[in-house]
Amino acid sequence: MHAPALSRLFKVLSDPTRLRLLHLMALEELSVMELAEVTQLAQSRVSNHLKVLREEGLIEERREGAWRHYRVEAERLPEGPRRLWDSIRAAWEADDAALADQRRLEAVLARRTAREGRFFETIADRWDAVRAELFGDTIGRLVLRPFVPADAVVADLGCGTGYAFELFGDRPRRLIAIDSSPAMLAVARRKVKALGLRNVEFREGDAEAPPLKAGEASVATLLMVLHHLEEPARALAAVGRALRPGGCVLIADFAAHQQTWLRETMQHRWLGFSRPALEEMLGAAGLRTTSWSVMPGRSWVTEESRRVQVPDGFVCTATK
Repeated sequence: MHAPALSRLFKVLSDPTRLRLLHLMALEELSVMELAEVTQLAQSRVSNHLKVLREEGLIEERREGAWRHYRVEAERLPEGPRRLWDSIRAAWEADDAALADQRRLEAVLARRTAREGRFFETIADRWDAVRAELFGDTIGRLVLRPFVPADAVVADLGCGTGYAFELFGDRPRRLIAIDSSPAMLAVARRKVKALGLRNVEFREGDAEAPPLKAGEASVATLLMVLHHLEEPARALAAVGRALRPGGCVLIADFAAHQQTWLRETMQHRWLGFSRPALEEMLGAAGLRTTSWSVMPGRSWVTEESRRVQVPDGFVCTATK
């Protein structure tokens, strides 16, 4: 690293506020608003520091509509900062301000999770109707019904109110239904009872770390789930571990879009996924894409009588 660049780097890192921000973004991907809340600084001041850090290549920015999210990926830092990274990280472990920031970060993340949890608890009884209005039955009619072979062990991650149960019926030998919302699972259990199914096993858990053993499933489904997750790549990696060799995963979700109302109204964390981005995550999980189909979007009238556009979706399959 040449002397001028090294001098500039040391100047950037000499500011204690920038070090605080780097610490937080190394722990979690955060928005400007969240960083301001944790550090108790004005958003404008945080934005100015982020601009400096971004120009130096120390942070990565992810844009979704009007939203900006920032994180530190240590392995992708420029050479100079990467060599210093272990020393910087060690300094945080003994710094009282960094520890205080970390406690406030935990509170912010807890509120984020609670907010999303309240959404699903509130909408559980109406979710089937909302899902039908938003997505129609294209997924079930054209894709899901013929997808699951007889005698399969299916893991339905983020099963919600059990949309897949009606389509799969008693065809799978076992259907492991996983969701983190007790309210959604309560509706799903009532549905299973009404359908008279005996092959469904419920497990409460997070799709990013599902309660599944290695090689337990022959088929996995993620139906309009990935856009709600903090780290979709973690869920796909978990699927890769849970599938037996030759097993398949079916993913239905939104293509990349700019419809920010979905974030505000439906608690979406991600504004869809491009095919290259999703295939990169699948590849990292040891999964190979075998098909990709587009589902056209539609117009929808919200409960507030506002007409909005539901983005295009996709259905993809991948094999281990």
